[in-house]
Amino acid sequence: MADSTCSCGQCFQGWLSPRMRERLEYSTELRYGLAKSLLDTQDGLPTDVSRALPIDYAEIDIAFYYLPTELRAKITSSPGTDVSQADAIYRGYIAVFKAIKDLVASYDEDGKPQGFPTVSDVDKRISELREAPKDSSDAQGETTLNTKAREHLATYLDNGGTAEFALDCIVDRAREELSPLGKLYDAEKQYIDAVLDGTDGEAHAVCPNDLDFALVRVKLGLPVETRGVDIPEYGEAWRDPASDEE
Repeated sequence: MADSTCSCGQCFQGWLSPRMRERLEYSTELRYGLAKSLLDTQDGLPTDVSRALPIDYAEIDIAFYYLPTELRAKITSSPGTDVSQADAIYRGYIAVFKAIKDLVASYDEDGKPQGFPTVSDVDKRISELREAPKDSSDAQGETTLNTKAREHLATYLDNGGTAEFALDCIVDRAREELSPLGKLYDAEKQYIDAVLDGTDGEAHAVCPNDLDFALVRVKLGLPVETRGVDIPEYGEAWRDPASDEE
């Protein structure tokens, strides 16, 4: 590519370096893993306890703050909130992270990761998942969502949800938590670097694209600025709760 900024010779299409790709993939796994652990906890409650998602659970998940204000208002614990709808919106939102996680895995070729899903790719995929018959298999050979999960995804989409919000969260949290550019990187630097270096068993040459998150946002179809600007400040010691799938 004439405008490629790659210096390592390993960037997908000249812009997505192996290390950046690993950051994005790891960020996807962390976001989905945290949310799934919250939902699993709620779903494991006794049958005589309401299984509608406690609204503060959604607010614990930092992904909540990447939703637009009007959509967040439907999930918060404000008076008059429809708890059942709030639960469905949040679960539908998390279904988008799962769809991204599955797409990332499907992009591997001959054991090598290739590319990363764009907003358009994910919007297309979640539209397919919403419409697919119960427990059928799609063209990718993957089992589609069950009826309840499709209802949750539909509720999220019908209330203004899109793939963009989840991808924005993944990219911005990769920058903030998994790169030297972020506020939360230093405390976990040694662990993060070990994970990134060991993802595919190969050492990667340093490349300008390793930290070019602005370029990633453009290539994935995201706005220049993240929506995640209203995240509460908890001080340097604040971290997401540990998930069950890291």
